[in-house]
Amino acid sequence: MADAAILQQRPALNATQLAGPIVILLVLVMLVMPLPPVAISFLFALNIAAGLVILAASLYVHSPAEFSSFPSVLLATTLMRLALNVATARAILLNGYTGPGAAGHVIESFGQFAVGGNYVVGGIIFIILIIINFVVVTKGASRVAEVSARFMLDSLPGRQMAIDAEINAGILSPQAAERRRDMLRREADFFGAMDGASKFVRGDVVAAMIILVINMLGGLLVGTLQQGLPLADAARTFTLLTVGDGLAAQIPSLTISIAAGLVVTRVATGEDIGQQIKSQVSRYPQALAIGAAITGAIGIIPQMAHIPFLLLAAALGYLSRRISVQAAQAAMDGSAAGPSAPALENKTDTMVDVTGVDPLGMNIGFALTPLVGPGEGRLLNRLTAVRQRYGRAMGFLVPAVHIRDSSELSAHGYRFTLRGAVIGGGEAWPGQWLALEGPMVVEKLTIGRAVKDPAFGQPAVWIPQSVIPMAEELGYTVVDAASAIATHFAEILKRNGAELLGRPQVEGLMSRLAETTPRLAEELRSNLSMGLIRQVLQALLAEEVPIRDFERIAEALLEAADNGPKELDRLLAAVRLRLGRFIVTQFAGGEPTLRVAVLQQQLEELITKSLRAARDSGLGQEIEAEIAGHLRQAAENAARALRGRGIKPLLVVQGALRRAVARTVGATLPVIALEEIPETMPLQVVQTAAPGGAA
Repeated sequence: MADAAILQQRPALNATQLAGPIVILLVLVMLVMPLPPVAISFLFALNIAAGLVILAASLYVHSPAEFSSFPSVLLATTLMRLALNVATARAILLNGYTGPGAAGHVIESFGQFAVGGNYVVGGIIFIILIIINFVVVTKGASRVAEVSARFMLDSLPGRQMAIDAEINAGILSPQAAERRRDMLRREADFFGAMDGASKFVRGDVVAAMIILVINMLGGLLVGTLQQGLPLADAARTFTLLTVGDGLAAQIPSLTISIAAGLVVTRVATGEDIGQQIKSQVSRYPQALAIGAAITGAIGIIPQMAHIPFLLLAAALGYLSRRISVQAAQAAMDGSAAGPSAPALENKTDTMVDVTGVDPLGMNIGFALTPLVGPGEGRLLNRLTAVRQRYGRAMGFLVPAVHIRDSSELSAHGYRFTLRGAVIGGGEAWPGQWLALEGPMVVEKLTIGRAVKDPAFGQPAVWIPQSVIPMAEELGYTVVDAASAIATHFAEILKRNGAELLGRPQVEGLMSRLAETTPRLAEELRSNLSMGLIRQVLQALLAEEVPIRDFERIAEALLEAADNGPKELDRLLAAVRLRLGRFIVTQFAGGEPTLRVAVLQQQLEELITKSLRAARDSGLGQEIEAEIAGHLRQAAENAARALRGRGIKPLLVVQGALRRAVARTVGATLPVIALEEIPETMPLQVVQTAAPGGAA
């Protein structure tokens, strides 16, 4: 009963669904069964009509992706034409001795009317059509399809990143972005398919030449040896039939090849090819005037065919004059409307102007404007490179930096803003160089403007270019103004990366997850809110843990959500545990042993008691102020000692304490849980973090 109900629910097949099987059936019939002349004529007429319809359709598409079925249509028509060639070859060889109508009236018409019954002329025309089709149209279309497919695949990542950037900027909604991504996929699939399908057309042309030779030779043998016809009669009859067959087959082949060339060479402008050519040529009436003058000059040359050239010159001159008059009239109408209305419209604020806030912005004083241009420093390129490098390292698309000049700043001042709030700033002097003081400095500079490096706060000096050799000789590290600002920007991104991850970026991560593992993305959306997922990701970024492996993060979130309460700290711990090997690798580097600091036992007990008391009081994971002060002092001591020994600072604590300790000292000393360290990683405790010093 259930099977019967399912069968009843299935819709009946319609004509569109039967089209594919019918075409395959026709191809098989033409390959294995002899066809009467009437059927062959009908199929030839159908083939020619289909080619003309496809050619006409290719003229009206606005972009190649609109005709995404073209590669399949190309293959189907090519198979139909080859099968028809087999059917006509059979009819010509079996019944050619009976006369020109042996293979149908269409072939007879092409053999008699199109070439006047002269098989020599017909053969020459057939060869010319083959050359046009194979050497010019098909070869050119194949090359364009190959290059377009290569360029499309090369540009696909960049175009997808551009869509993500527009989502981040609020220009595109997630639904519109999905439509754009779908269009990109269709274009990539189309050009890839066209690259392969064009080879079918080239093979079809080669097959037509081989079939022509086979039919001619076979017809001569059948006519003379089997039917007893004189050699001249057999040559004339079978050659005329073969040429008629070739011409009738080459017409649709040529139209399909032209359609393929038109489709792959289209540039998407939202217009069909006629409108596109008209709108673009009509912009330049002087080009028509020059063409009219040259054509007219050719027409008045003695011994030249005057009438055609002079008529064309007159027509081009008329079109040029008419277009010029229409353009002048349109300009007059525009000026008559007056500039006041557009000017007033430009001065009217929109809601975007009033409420829009840049996700990531930079304000500069007027003295720094030379750094933004294409000349000195190329600051914008430096900031873009830093932003993209950080985004690739952390696994999400960082919003673009919008640079604006500000009268509120000093001439050499700059500041970075995050959604309107200042997150850092400094001063820079274009044309001068920043000499950074380091441990290798043997003597301090007395020339220049002494400042603090805005990125790390170490002593530095702005010096003119002539002092650079002296500064480097004294052990200073010298960078230009744009590099100093870019380095400062990189440190600001590290400190504020978590706040840069907004809802659009999370939606982008979910969309990419849905493309690779749709079931996982669906379960994640149904089990956890986007806000909670974003909080977990922000907590990871706050401790400089990349979120590139979003698939593993999603798996850890789902497992944690299924096995307990959906709390931020619990979910974060589960994700960090899943990413433990990767997190530890960042600190171990290439060393076989992970060297770490641990908390002093007395301090660890105090922290545990403080957290227990806070939980009992309903305050969550909060460490008492006095104990937090001791913890910060201990972290500073441990970090200083580890750096002094050339070891990357890292503190290992129990999993239950990690989140609270990291919130307190994470900016000074990175904190990981003991459970996050893989069993295969050897652990060496080289420092004890204690308030009074190192143990």
